[in-house]
Amino acid sequence: MNFKNYCQRSLPGLLKQYGLIKNRPPQNSVAKLAYRRKEETGSLIISCKRTEYNHYSNQKYNHLDEVVLASKGWNHSKSKGDYFIVNPNPTPPNDEKVSLNDVDINHNIRNCLFDQNIHQLTSFQNEVFNTILQGKHSLVAAETGCGKTLAYLLPIIHKLMGTKTNALNTPKALVIVPSRELAQQIGIITQVLTEAVGLKSQVIVGGRTKKMMLNPEFSDVDILIATPGAIGKLSTVGVYKLNNVEMAVFDEADTLIDDSFIERLTGIVKRLSQSQIILVSATLPTSLPAILEPYSDRLVKLTSPLLHKPLNHITQKFLKVGRSTKPQQLLQIVKNKSDQLLVFTNRNETCHWLSYFLKENGLVCSRVNGNMNYADRIEQWHNFKSERSRILVTTDICSRGLDMINVKHLINYDFPLYVADYLHRVGRTGRFGTRGFVTNFVAGEKEVKVVQRIELAIRKNEPLPNVDGNVTRIVQKKILRKMREDELM
Repeated sequence: MNFKNYCQRSLPGLLKQYGLIKNRPPQNSVAKLAYRRKEETGSLIISCKRTEYNHYSNQKYNHLDEVVLASKGWNHSKSKGDYFIVNPNPTPPNDEKVSLNDVDINHNIRNCLFDQNIHQLTSFQNEVFNTILQGKHSLVAAETGCGKTLAYLLPIIHKLMGTKTNALNTPKALVIVPSRELAQQIGIITQVLTEAVGLKSQVIVGGRTKKMMLNPEFSDVDILIATPGAIGKLSTVGVYKLNNVEMAVFDEADTLIDDSFIERLTGIVKRLSQSQIILVSATLPTSLPAILEPYSDRLVKLTSPLLHKPLNHITQKFLKVGRSTKPQQLLQIVKNKSDQLLVFTNRNETCHWLSYFLKENGLVCSRVNGNMNYADRIEQWHNFKSERSRILVTTDICSRGLDMINVKHLINYDFPLYVADYLHRVGRTGRFGTRGFVTNFVAGEKEVKVVQRIELAIRKNEPLPNVDGNVTRIVQKKILRKMREDELM
């Protein structure tokens, strides 16, 4: 060894020996992780197949740190079989509870809630209750499964007591929802509450509007729950009158103001100029359509601390798979489970095929997607809700608002391509803080990109960025951008 090399190798050691420099962490990214693991301990939040990527509760990153992801190399063909698991956070934020005895609400409503074993509201529910009670236009945005429906129904019912309508088919409150299944679900909750105080509620959905127009029925209705298409048609021909609506709720607002719904919504909003507007969603809309712009400056924004954050009380496994192996991997999971399972696909055609595949392998399975007629959808949905079938294969039509308290395991057979869809889907399990498990199959390049955003947010304990529920507009922008690029080529 020559003198120069000897000095280069020996000098750092001598400096360390005399305390003139400290041990420096290695510069390689993976080696940095292993080094940091020696320095830090805490609860295991992300456990990985490659343990050097594990993440602990007290690991912090500053803006200069490179956050190395377990999913970083998942676009490589050799990454198949890799995985990471997000464990429940052992110390979720404590939400103060408010006793119903301390809430200024009619005693009959309070007693009805007691009968349903509900004795408290969360501080967020109480804030929503008071804001709506004051008659303010409101934008309510909070994570899935936190009780938003109850939060807006209670003040509406309380305000309507003593102001019962005399005109038939002329509601005082209107709740608009994007799907028939969600309308029926909210209708059941509303009926329980309204019957306790002598009010009337109704549900109208698409599928029989032509019959209702030809042979309309007229009755007392205080609260009307409806889908946009149904109420749009029936109010246009005068079967229902909206001129007395005092409060109008747009539940799953991020979906309703999506470009695919906005044309139907515009005609309805024009008839509600005298109404208190309440927008409710699990994601915060990035913008409002022109028809709602007059309300934008007057909207009171009510957001929960966990908005846009991945649910921290459920377990999630992200598994890199090959497209051709997904059916067999799904079959292996469902055959080893006895609980109810919810399986999401991205396309109606995949939903149909997958349900037939499971049935051919001896499994009792229901399916719900947008290509089915209403009667079949409702029958399949009720089979699953009543536990006559253990598995429901569906699309994002069942990802919004539906309460599936018995679903303990959810499988994203096709991983969603948009963060908003991911948040809505995983919210179908772990309802009201209960434990749940999500298995995510990750196959394509676009899916990997979304997973990397989610993993980064979990590691940094931050909300997911740029959550936009207007998926139709996003897709249209991508198509237009691609067309412009093609024209320039």
